[in-house]
Amino acid sequence: MAGQERIEQPRLEKLSRIINRGINPYPPKYHRTHTSSEAIELFEKSAGAGPTDAPHEVSLAGRVTAARFMGKAAFFDIRDGSGKIQAFFRRDSLGDDTYELLRDIDLGDFIGVSGILFKTRSGEITVEVAGYTILTKSLMPLPEKFHGLVDVEKRYRQRYLDLIANADIKDLFIKRSKIVSTIRNFMDGRGFVEVETPVLQPMYGGALARPFIT
Repeated sequence: MAGQERIEQPRLEKLSRIINRGINPYPPKYHRTHTSSEAIELFEKSAGAGPTDAPHEVSLAGRVTAARFMGKAAFFDIRDGSGKIQAFFRRDSLGDDTYELLRDIDLGDFIGVSGILFKTRSGEITVEVAGYTILTKSLMPLPEKFHGLVDVEKRYRQRYLDLIANADIKDLFIKRSKIVSTIRNFMDGRGFVEVETPVLQPMYGGALARPFIT
């Protein structure tokens, strides 16, 4: 428990500073106009159609998975259910106080950002942030970046961590869900009735297990 408290303490201090600024770190709602993949697709389609005078304004929301500070600018990677997009913050645009608040945002926190889309010199589609909102302050860190979540028992017992840390597992869950849904819709459309197996069993158990009375 002492180890967990040591990990949580810096984040609790940041949470306290956020609240002292009069900011609700767990707002009840946030209006999102696009997912990250939709925003990227929107920019790519407009680029393919030729130059345009009207920049694309978007509002996105997701989990912060990387943060890089470079003097008066910062880059965050924001990941949602559809993918990842980069957010660009400038001190000159946001103001000193709003920019410094970024220091109290940790990896794993959820934020919402609004701004216009542009492409960096390296060719990455990015949101130039005009404003942002803290949506959830996470009190525990994400699994270590490079090695991921390798403890098999923890992966099975804490599936939410497994899905955050391992993109392949998340993709597998999504594919399984789509396969099951397709099969269910196919059978349902032909008049079949879905029945859970335990409904047909007089005795419940797994493998060769037998129920008993203590």
